[in-house]
Amino acid sequence: MRLFGQGDRLFGRETECAVLDGLLSEARSGHSAALVLRGEAGTGKTALLRYALSTATGAPAGSGAGTLVISGVEAEAGLPYAGLHRLLIPLLPERGNLPPAQRAALEVACGLTDGPTPDLYLVSLAALTLLAAAPRLCVVDDVHWLDPDSARALAFVARRLHAEGVVLLFGQRVVAEDPGLLAGVDVLEITGLARDAAMALLSDVVTGDLDLGLAEHVAQSTGGNPLALTDLGRELTSEQLRGASPLPDPVPIGSRLEAHYSARVSGYPEATRTWLVLAAAGAGARHDHLLAAAGLLAVRPEDAAPAESDRLVSGTPPVVFRHPLVRSAVYGDAPPPRRRAVHAALAAAITGDADADRRAWHLAAATAAPDESVAAELERRADRAGARGGQAARSTFLSRAAELTPDETVRTGRRVEAAAAAMAAGAPVRALLLLETAGDDHLSGPARGSALLTRALATVNTGAPTALRDATALCLEAAGAFGADHGRARRAAVQAVDHAIGAEHLSSVSETTVAAEAARLAATDPDGLDGLLLAGYASFIQDGYAACVPLLRRAIAAIADPALPDETLRRRFVVGINYCNLLWDDDTKLLLLDRAEAAARRTGALHTLDLVHFVGAMTDAVLGRLRHADRHDAAGQRLRRSIGITAEQEQVWRHPELVAWRAPDGFRETVPQALGVFEMLHMGGMHTVTRLAVAGLEIASGAYPAAVELLLDIVDLGRPRRYAWALPDLVEAALRSGDRATAELACADLASAAGNSGTPRALGLLDRSRALLAAPEEAEEHYRAAVERLAATPAWGDLARARLLYGEWLRRRRRRRDARDQLATALEMFEEAGATVFAGRARAELGATGESMRSPVPKERETALTPQEAAVARLAGAGATNAEIAAHLYLSPSTVDYHLRKVFRKLGVTSRRRLRGVLHD
Repeated sequence: MRLFGQGDRLFGRETECAVLDGLLSEARSGHSAALVLRGEAGTGKTALLRYALSTATGAPAGSGAGTLVISGVEAEAGLPYAGLHRLLIPLLPERGNLPPAQRAALEVACGLTDGPTPDLYLVSLAALTLLAAAPRLCVVDDVHWLDPDSARALAFVARRLHAEGVVLLFGQRVVAEDPGLLAGVDVLEITGLARDAAMALLSDVVTGDLDLGLAEHVAQSTGGNPLALTDLGRELTSEQLRGASPLPDPVPIGSRLEAHYSARVSGYPEATRTWLVLAAAGAGARHDHLLAAAGLLAVRPEDAAPAESDRLVSGTPPVVFRHPLVRSAVYGDAPPPRRRAVHAALAAAITGDADADRRAWHLAAATAAPDESVAAELERRADRAGARGGQAARSTFLSRAAELTPDETVRTGRRVEAAAAAMAAGAPVRALLLLETAGDDHLSGPARGSALLTRALATVNTGAPTALRDATALCLEAAGAFGADHGRARRAAVQAVDHAIGAEHLSSVSETTVAAEAARLAATDPDGLDGLLLAGYASFIQDGYAACVPLLRRAIAAIADPALPDETLRRRFVVGINYCNLLWDDDTKLLLLDRAEAAARRTGALHTLDLVHFVGAMTDAVLGRLRHADRHDAAGQRLRRSIGITAEQEQVWRHPELVAWRAPDGFRETVPQALGVFEMLHMGGMHTVTRLAVAGLEIASGAYPAAVELLLDIVDLGRPRRYAWALPDLVEAALRSGDRATAELACADLASAAGNSGTPRALGLLDRSRALLAAPEEAEEHYRAAVERLAATPAWGDLARARLLYGEWLRRRRRRRDARDQLATALEMFEEAGATVFAGRARAELGATGESMRSPVPKERETALTPQEAAVARLAGAGATNAEIAAHLYLSPSTVDYHLRKVFRKLGVTSRRRLRGVLHD
C-alpha cells in the first residue's frame, strides 16, 4: 500500500501502522476498538485510514466486504443524521432485526418514516446493534465536517464497543474550536514526519536530481507535512530542486496549503472552475442531481480534465477530491456570485420530498439578501429536522433562517428558537451565543420567556459558578414574560421550583418569593399536574407541615399516575422525588425511580437515565441500602462514560451520603474541598447533603458534639422544614452530647412532622428518638415499636441503627443475651451493606457483651465480578435474553455474550438457571 509518494515504503509511519495492525488483529480475535486519528491538514490521516482498509480487506481501499467507509461532507453538516444514514445504508435492510423502539427511532432519524421525535441515544443504540451484528471495519474520515447528530451517535457507538470484532476509525482534522463530540474515544495524534522520513518521502517523489541540503530545508520548513512534501516534490522546478533557484517563501504548509491549491485552480478555464465549485458544493448529493445542475450551468464532467490532469480530482461523478483541502480551496476561493449560482442550480435540480432539506439548504445558500419566503421554508425544514431528532440541524436551519429574515422581531424569535434547539442538542455554549446575537431590544412576551428559560438551562449546563444561583430568578422572570399563556408560565415556575430546591440557601431568590409565584400560578389550573406541584411547594413554604401534607400527597399521586406520559415523567420526576422526601414516602419514591428509569430506557433518554441513577444512588444511600446505591452509582459511571462525560467532569457526581457510610481513609480531609466546590457552584442541596452525611459519620464514630454543630446549621428548631428527616440524628447526637434540651426540642419537631406524614418510616424514627429520651420503664416499648415499624420499610440503615441503639440500651441494662441478639443482627446488617464505621461500633458493643468476636463477613464471590459483569449476571439470572440485556444496559448482544461467558467462568456455573442460586443480593 503506497501511503505517500510512489514507493512502497511507509516513510516513518511504521508506529502508526503497527497500532492499526494491532487493532485489526484484535478484531480478528473478537475484540473491538475505536480510535481517532487526529492531526493537522495534510499530515496523512486519510492515507493511514486507507492503509487500514487495505490491510483489513487485502484489496484496494474500500472495496472489500465487511467494510463501511464514509467521509464528512461540509455541505451536509447541517442535515440531521446525514452521515450516519450514509454509513448504515448497506445495513438498513437488516433493521427488521432491531428491537421495535430502536428500529422506529432509526427509521425516523434517517427519514425513512414519520413518527415521534427519536432520542439521540436510542438512534445510537440502533446503530450499535447493526454495526455489531458482524465483524467489520468502519472508517469515518473528515469527522470535523460530519453533522453533529451523526458524530454524537458514532461516538456513542465507539464508547460501547467491546466484544463484537468491530474496529471504528475516525479521521479528524485539528480545528480551532473542537466541540468535543468524540470525547472519551482514544486518540492517536498524527504529526509531521521525522526528518529522515520526510527526506525519504521527498526523495521518492522527486524524479530528478535533489540537493540533500535543500531536501533537509524543505523537510524542516514543511514540518514534515506529507501532503506538502508530496506536492512540493512534484511541483518545484528542477532548478529549485537542485538548489539553483529559490524556494517559495513561505513554503506552503498547513493553512497555506489551501492558498497553494487556490493558486493552481485559479488558472483553469471558467468551465473547469464552475464544475469544481459544483462538485465541492454538491458533495454527498445524488449523481443525477449533480448532472442536472451542471446542465443548468452549461458545464459538463469533461470540463474537469485540467484538474484531473493535475490529480486534484477523479471520478465523474461522483467527484472525489484528492484531499479535503482541495475541496475547501475550490469552494472557499470561488467568487460569491459563482457559489450562489451553483447552489441555485443544485436547488433547482433537486426534486422530491425526500431531499427537501437539502434543496432548502441550497436555496438558502443561493440567497444573498433577506428573503422571507426562503427563511420560512428553512423554518419548515427546521421543524422537520426536529421531528427526526436532529436538534443540532434544527438549530442550524433556524439560525440561517434568522439571517435571511427581513423583519427584526421575527428574526429575533427565530434566533431564540435556534438557541432552544441548540440546548436540546446538548450544545449550551452555542445556545448562549445565539441568545447573545438575538439581543434584548426586540424580545418580549413568549419569545422573551423562551429566551430566559434557555439561558437558565444553558448556563447551568455550562457549569458557570453563578448559574444555579441565578437560574431560579431567570425562570420566574420567564413565567412573568409568558403572561396569559398560563401553561408555559406554570412550566417555567416548576423549573424555578426545581432550581430553588437545587440551590437552596445559595439561591439569589428566597423560598418565599418562589412560593408566592408558585401559589399564584397554581390557581390558574389547580387540578393539573403542574398546578398541583406548584400548590404543594407553596403550601410547604408558606403554611408548614400540617397544611401542606394533603396538597403534597395530591401532587405525588398525580406524578405517580401510571397514565402519565413518559416525557412528562422524565421532566417532573425529580420534583416528585423531592416531595416524597418531605413526607418520608419511600415506597412512592422508589416506584417513581423505577418508572422514570423504565421511561428513560424506552425512549433512549440517556441523560435522564443518568439523572435517575444519580438520584437513585442518593435515595438508596440515605435509606442505608448501600448495595443498591452502589449499583446505581456504577451504572451511572458506565453511562456517563458512554455519553462522553470525562473522569474529570465526573468528580461533581460523587455521592458524599454514600461515601460517608464507608468513611474511606482521607474522606474527612476531602470534605472542606467538596463543600467549597458546592458553595462556589451554588449547589446548596449538595452542600447540605454533604454536611448531613458527615454528621452521620460523626455519630457513627461517637463524635457527637461535632454532629450537633453540623445539624443545628441544617434544621430549623421550632419549625420542621425540608430536612426534618435529619431530626432523629440531632436527637441522638444532642442527647449523647449532654444537651437534653436540644434533643427534646428536636424530638418535638419530629413528632409534628412525623405525625403529619404518618408513614411507617417517619413513625419508626419518631419511636426510635422517643426511646432515647424515655424513662427506663418506657424506652423498650418505643424501641420495639421502632424496630417493628422500620422493618416494614425500605429504610435498611434506619432499621440497623434502631437495632444498634436498642442493643446498646439492653447491654447497659445488663440484659446481655437480649443485647447480643440485637447487636449481632445490627452488625450483620452493617457488614452486609458495607457500612464500616457503624459496623465497627456494633462489633465493639457486641464484644462488650462477652460475645466471642468473629472476623468480618467475607465478601461474596460475586465481588469478583466487575460492575458490568454483575449487571449482566443479575439480568441473565432473572431470565432476560441477551438482546433484552443489551437493550437494558446499552450494549451490543455480542458484548453481553462476552461478559456472560466470563461470569459463568468466574462463578463456576454453566447455565443461566444456576446464576440465581449463586448471586448474592
